[in-house]
Amino acid sequence: MGSTRSMTTRLGLLWVLTVLLLVLFAHGLRTGYLPIEALTGGVWAALLGTGAILSSRLARRGHGKSAIVLLCVAAVVACDVAVVVDSALIYDGAGYWTLDGGVGLPYSYAPLWYPASLLPWFDIFGIDQATITAGDVEWQAEHIAPVAVVLTITSALFIGFVARALFGGWQAGPQRRLIRTDP
Repeated sequence: MGSTRSMTTRLGLLWVLTVLLLVLFAHGLRTGYLPIEALTGGVWAALLGTGAILSSRLARRGHGKSAIVLLCVAAVVACDVAVVVDSALIYDGAGYWTLDGGVGLPYSYAPLWYPASLLPWFDIFGIDQATITAGDVEWQAEHIAPVAVVLTITSALFIGFVARALFGGWQAGPQRRLIRTDP
């Protein structure tokens, strides 16, 4: 139970950092976006936390490598869903922005927004960027990409925390020597 509490505490602190970074990098510290990014970060943290709890249960049963794979998949899904939630809230929920030509968000390609923003020069699964972004590349560069990068970096940090906790690490012993703490 203590490890779950520690993981939740770390994720909570990382959530606060993530929300602040989302507002800073995606919107230039405009405070009107704080509630939207708090909800985006909340969706990301909830999905990532669920994946981490399932991953830790899998690791306790002796499936450490599978646990890390599950955590990485959970991180990708959490980032992907959070990117869609963020755009939906900004464009359709709050109505702060519209795409070029007033077209609606291309929700049929929503699962591809996250990978497309990280790889803007590639087609994703044979679908070109213009189709994925409904022809509005600025939307991808100015709104999706900063959110995707921040969520990816913070997810990687969290995966590192959890992996270290699952597989042990090095700690200073009473003799001030490093000792291995593997289970």
